[in-house]
Amino acid sequence: MLALGVFLPLSSRCAKTGYAWRVIVMGAIMQRIQYGFSIVELIVVMVLLGILAATALPRFIDIDSDAHTAAVEGVMGGLQTGISLFHAQWIADGKPAANTQIAEFNNLRVNAAGFPYGTADNSGGASTVANSGDCQSVFQGILPGGPTITQVAATANVVGSTSDFTTVETAPDCTYYYTADSSVSGATVPLLTYTSGTGIVTLDSTTLP
Repeated sequence: MLALGVFLPLSSRCAKTGYAWRVIVMGAIMQRIQYGFSIVELIVVMVLLGILAATALPRFIDIDSDAHTAAVEGVMGGLQTGISLFHAQWIADGKPAANTQIAEFNNLRVNAAGFPYGTADNSGGASTVANSGDCQSVFQGILPGGPTITQVAATANVVGSTSDFTTVETAPDCTYYYTADSSVSGATVPLLTYTSGTGIVTLDSTTLP
């Protein structure tokens, strides 16, 4: 019986114990570890990695670009909605005179058309947007706790900004540059414009100087 077992096919003996197959597999693994990968295998891996980089990387770039686009459009929608609600509150309050503060909107002051122009008292002038600080106040008053925003005196000063948005007054209106993605010279960035006389917010793009 022992002699018969010796001459049985290997598969038959493995079916009984499974030991021989484990020996063969472990031997193959140890041989692979000892000799490493062949040049052909390494080339195949490099080609596959190249294909993955060529196809997957642009998709990640697009995702990042889409995220910035969605952020700008979200802020635009929020700003427009907030300004419309401010105007509705002004009507509900009986259309008070220009320069009146609307308590429900962080004491933003109203212009003659019933839209916000800032928190500083500009009644000595036309009770409207007078500087970039007013534009920053409108943004923060309408979107409290929203994206970060800084004010600068001119478009040239937008370059190098590290906040999400950077505002420049173009009296009596406000421009909001989206600088979260890029603020380097020559970069094309989204631009929100708030027209204080009509309460309309528009979206465009511009190239930084």
